[in-house]
Amino acid sequence: MCEQGEMERDETPTPPASEPNPISQHNQSGKPLRLFHINHSSNDQAVFQAACRKGGILFDWHTVDSADKGIYYLQSLMQQSSKCADCWPDLVLLDIAMPKATGFEVLKFIRQTPKLKHLLVIILTGDLQPQNRDEAVKLGANGFILKPHGVEETVRVARQMYEMLKVHNPAEGQEQWKDIG
Repeated sequence: MCEQGEMERDETPTPPASEPNPISQHNQSGKPLRLFHINHSSNDQAVFQAACRKGGILFDWHTVDSADKGIYYLQSLMQQSSKCADCWPDLVLLDIAMPKATGFEVLKFIRQTPKLKHLLVIILTGDLQPQNRDEAVKLGANGFILKPHGVEETVRVARQMYEMLKVHNPAEGQEQWKDIG
């Protein structure tokens, strides 16, 4: 069992019968899917988590509020990986605009680090500048999402991300690009 650096578990109770049943999500080792969300806005993090719960899409969550903390966390996972091979997130959800270092710095770090380059990375941003999408493609992001407005749209985007996770196979080196939202 990984302790330091282990993904935080979303301990949300099962939704009532009027809500959709949670989607059964597991990675290749049979454990729940892990999502690492790097976003300086705790409000954005909370909204996305609530939308996932509402949509029945339950992840084990780990969140940090800066690019620097995201890189530090990934470095700690690399140190742990010799003791716990199954400590990697199944998805990195990454904002671009953050104080100090940007999400692009995290994406560069991930793609330039052999132990991390297999990670699925989706950019989730409210920054509408076209060059951001181009830079995300250039740096190797697997998807690009403009931050949705409203809970229902966020639920729809979360479901699309889950579908993307189902077809991603890092063992086969599968690369894909997808605009979501």
